[in-house]
Amino acid sequence: MTNPPVTRPAPPAAPGADGSPSDGGRVHRALHAFARRLIARPKTVILLWAVLIAVCMPIGGRLASQLTDQGASKVVPGTSSARVDDLTKRSFPQRSERELTVVLKAADVNTPQIRAALADLDERLDARRRSGDVAATSSAYTVYRDATVQFLTGLWRQIGGAGATVGERTAAVDALARRGTVPPALVPAARETARAADEAQVATVARSAAVAADWRDFPLPVPADVVDRLIAKDGRTAVVSVAHPVGGDRDPDVDWLRGTARGALSAAGADGAADVHVTGELALIHDTYDKAESDTALMETVAYVIIFVVLLFFFRALVPAVLTLAVVGLSMSVSEAALFGLSHQVTLTQFTMTIMQFVMLGAGVDYSMLLSSRYRQERIAGRDPRDAALHATVHAGESMLLAAGAVVLAFGATLLSPVDWIPPLGYGGLVGIPIVFAAALTLTPCLLVLFGDRFFALGRAPLSDLERQGAMGRHLRRTAEFARRRKVAVVLVFLAATVPFALLAAGNRSTSDPVKLSPVTDSRTGYEALASAWGDSAVLPTTVVGEAADGVVRDGQLTDQGRQVVTRLTERIAATEGVAGVDSATQPFGRPWDAAQQRQDRAFLGDHVARDGTLRFVVVLKDDPYSAAAADTVDRLDDVLRAAGGDVGELTIGGATQVDLQYGAALRTSFWQMVALVSIGVFVMLALTLRSLLVPLRLIATIMLSNVWAIGITVLVFHHLRGEVVIDDLPIFLTVLMMGLGMDYEIFLVTRVRDLIRKGHPQDEATLAAVVDTGRVINAAGLVMAGSLGTMALSSTLMLQQYGAGLGTAVLLDATVIRILFVPATLLLLRRYNWWFPTLRRRTPRRAGAG
Repeated sequence: MTNPPVTRPAPPAAPGADGSPSDGGRVHRALHAFARRLIARPKTVILLWAVLIAVCMPIGGRLASQLTDQGASKVVPGTSSARVDDLTKRSFPQRSERELTVVLKAADVNTPQIRAALADLDERLDARRRSGDVAATSSAYTVYRDATVQFLTGLWRQIGGAGATVGERTAAVDALARRGTVPPALVPAARETARAADEAQVATVARSAAVAADWRDFPLPVPADVVDRLIAKDGRTAVVSVAHPVGGDRDPDVDWLRGTARGALSAAGADGAADVHVTGELALIHDTYDKAESDTALMETVAYVIIFVVLLFFFRALVPAVLTLAVVGLSMSVSEAALFGLSHQVTLTQFTMTIMQFVMLGAGVDYSMLLSSRYRQERIAGRDPRDAALHATVHAGESMLLAAGAVVLAFGATLLSPVDWIPPLGYGGLVGIPIVFAAALTLTPCLLVLFGDRFFALGRAPLSDLERQGAMGRHLRRTAEFARRRKVAVVLVFLAATVPFALLAAGNRSTSDPVKLSPVTDSRTGYEALASAWGDSAVLPTTVVGEAADGVVRDGQLTDQGRQVVTRLTERIAATEGVAGVDSATQPFGRPWDAAQQRQDRAFLGDHVARDGTLRFVVVLKDDPYSAAAADTVDRLDDVLRAAGGDVGELTIGGATQVDLQYGAALRTSFWQMVALVSIGVFVMLALTLRSLLVPLRLIATIMLSNVWAIGITVLVFHHLRGEVVIDDLPIFLTVLMMGLGMDYEIFLVTRVRDLIRKGHPQDEATLAAVVDTGRVINAAGLVMAGSLGTMALSSTLMLQQYGAGLGTAVLLDATVIRILFVPATLLLLRRYNWWFPTLRRRTPRRAGAG
C-alpha cells in the first residue's frame, strides 16, 4: 500500500529571469499536445502496443538466421588492400578469405589412422565439391594420392588397359616388377590395378595405396616443397586447405567442416590420438560471434539483475521495477522484427544484436525512470495523477527526446565509417533507440494514468520526497555547495587530472590483430597450432597481386620474358630488409623452379599465376605482422615495386600488415569525421532547443573529458595490468557512443536548471536545486546504463570486454563525479552566459515619449 503524496509548494514563476527563455518553446507545446491526446486514450495505446509486440515476436525470432559473418572484414574499400582482396577473389579464389584450414595435431601425423582420416575427410569433401559448396581442397593425402593415381593409371594403360585380359595385365605387371619398373612397395597395388576394369577402379586402388604407404618413405616422387607446406617439419601438424566459392551471401559452413573433420578422425579410430581444429579468417569471426552469442545469455541475466536491484532501491517498490523492465524488454521484440526487415537490405552481424540489446536496455530504463520519477515529483507537488502524468510527459519527454536524438546521431555517424564491420553496429542503435524511446514515452505515461499511485505499489514510502530526504539528498546538497564555493578549483583539478589519462591513451599502441582479439576458441587454437609450426608471418603473410604487363603471361603461363622479369622482382623482394622469404611463379615454394618444372607442375603454380594473367607474390616477413618493424618492411616493399616500374605489371601490396596499416589510418580519419558530425549535430540540436550556445559546447567538452578518462583507465587495466592488447577501434566506439549515451545525464540536469530559472529561481539556486532534484535519478540511471553496458566486460571476447569496461567506466564517471561536481562548477562559473543565444530579430525602436 502506497503512502499519500506529500505536497511541496512550487516556487513563484518569473519568466525571463536570469537571461533564460521566457516560454517553453515549440518542443514543449508539441509535447503538451501529444501528451494530452496520449493520456486521453491509455487503454487504446497499450492495446496497440500489445498487438504490435504480438505480431513482431515471431518475426524477430527469425533475425538470428539473417546474421552473417561477412561484412566483418577490416579491409577498407578503396585501398590497395581492397584491390588485392578483389583480385585474389577473382583470380585466386582458393586463397581468398573464404579459405578454411583444417589443422590436425598429433604426436605423429604419419600414422595409418591419420592417413585414413585424411582420406576419409577428402571423400566427404568431394560431395561438397560436386555440389559447388566447396571449390577445391588440398592436403598431404591429395598430394600422395594424385601421384599414386598418375602412376597406376599410366601403368594400367601400359599393360594393355581395357584391351587386355586380366591375366595378360597381371603377367605384364609381374614382368615390370621383376625389372624394377614398379617400386616394391607398390607391387601389391599394381597387381590390383591389373584386375581393375577401368580407370575409375584404378583410382580407387590408388587411394587405398596412398593411405597404406609410409609417407616418410613414399615409393613415388612427390614435390617435397609442397608437402612441407602441408605437414610440419616435426611431423606433428598436418593441414587441409578447403577453399569455398567466392560470391553469394552464404557463409562457409564452419560448423559442418569441423564436425566432418572430427567425424573422419573418429571413423578412422584416431580421435584419441589427434586433435582437429578449423581455422581461417572467417572461422575466427564465426567462432567469435558464436562465443559472443553464447555469452549474451549470461551478460543479459547479470544486466537484468543489476538493473532490477537498482530499480528496487530507486523506486522503493516492486511494481515500478517490474513494469519498467517489461516495457523495455517487450520493445526489444519490435526492434528485432525491424532489424529482420532491414537485414534484407544491409549486412547485420551478431554484434548488431548484442550492442542493440544492451543499449536499449540501458537507455530505455533510463527514459522510463526519468519519466516516472518526474511523475512522482509532480504528485508530491500536489497535482492529481492525470495532471501529473501530463506534466511528467511534457517535461521529462523533452529531456528524453534530446537524449534519444543525440544517441541516434551518434549511431548514425557510424554508417559513414569506411570499415565494413562498424556500420552493422550502428544499425542496431538506429533501430533500437527510437523504438525504446517511443515505448518509454507512450507506454509509461499510459501505465501511470491507468494505475495512478498504484504504479508504485508493493513498496516502502515510494511517494515520499526521495530526492530531498535521506542521506542521498544531503550528500548531493553538500557536493553542490562545494562545487559552488570552489568552482574554479574544481574545474582546474578536473582538467589537470585529465592529463595522465590522455597520456595513457595517446601512448598506447593498439592493434586489429584478429587472433589476439578473439576469445579462446577452436579456430584460435588452430591458428596458434599453425603459427607454432610455420610462424606467424607465414600464416599471415604480405601479398603482392596485380595484372601482368603485356608479354609476361600467355595462356596462363609465364613467357620466357615473364620468367626473367618475375625472377628479377622476386630476387629484389627477397633481398629487401625485413623479408624472410618469397613465393612467386618462378619459385612457388621459396626456391627457384626451372622452366621444365614450371611446365610439368602447373597445378602448383596456380597460386601465383592465374589464367587471366594475374600474378601473385607471397612475402613472409621476419617480424610479427602487426609490429612497427613489419610496417617499415612493407614501406620498403612499396619502394621496391615502384622501382620495378611496369616491367612485371601493375602490382599492389596487401595482406595482414597492409590491412592493419590502412585500417588504422581509416579509423583515425573516420574517428574525427564522426566526432565532428556528431558534435555539430548535437550542438545544433541542443542550441536550438535549449536556446544556448555555451551549454552544448560545454556538454560536448565534458563528454570528451569522461571519454579520455575511460580510455586511459581501460588501457591501464587491460594493457598495463593484464598484459592484453587494446583494440584499436576502442576510442572511436567509446567516443561516438558516449557522445550519444553520455548526453542523457547533462540533458536531464541542464533542462531541470532551465525549468527552474524559467520559474524565477536565480542561477545559483536553480543549479543547486537541479543537482539535488536530478542527482538521484541521474545516479540511478548511470548505474543502470553502466550495469547494462558494463556487463559486456563479462564476455569471453576481448573486444566486448574492453567495450564494456570502457563504456561502463565512462558512464559511471559521467553520471557521478562529472555531473555533481564538474558540470555544476562550470554552470556556476559561466552564470548568465550559459543561456546566451543570439537573436536575428531586429529591435523595434522606442517612440519618443513612450514609456
